[in-house]
Amino acid sequence: MKECHVCRAVCEDNAELCHVCGADLAAFENETNNETAREIKNPVLVATVEDVVSAEIFKDILKDNGIIFSCSDEEDEGGMKVVFGGGFVSVDIYVDNSDFEAANALYTEFLESETEFDGEFFIEDEAEADIDETEE
Repeated sequence: MKECHVCRAVCEDNAELCHVCGADLAAFENETNNETAREIKNPVLVATVEDVVSAEIFKDILKDNGIIFSCSDEEDEGGMKVVFGGGFVSVDIYVDNSDFEAANALYTEFLESETEFDGEFFIEDEAEADIDETEE
């Protein structure tokens, strides 16, 4: 059995995709096997990301830009993790001091690109939802 790098679900050894979140397990294994041994000699905190999905996206951005990183979620410290439906997970992402400026610029760009939904996007009143269903 192997663990999904995104949602931490337990998957079959021969699975190519995670059965919970759909992450590409085979691609992640290939990336991990092809990485050369590099170290972070002077770690600095570049970001504390409040949800697992955003953390994975930012880590992918760092990988695509050749910046090595370490995360607080890489070691299971026995803390509570709520993967779906909660904001109880935050991930500290560290980079080497020499990569900090580039990583910080990428994080700022990432934050500016995230979509924010206004209140009109969600139906808050159940009466409105009932009206919409009867109109269909």
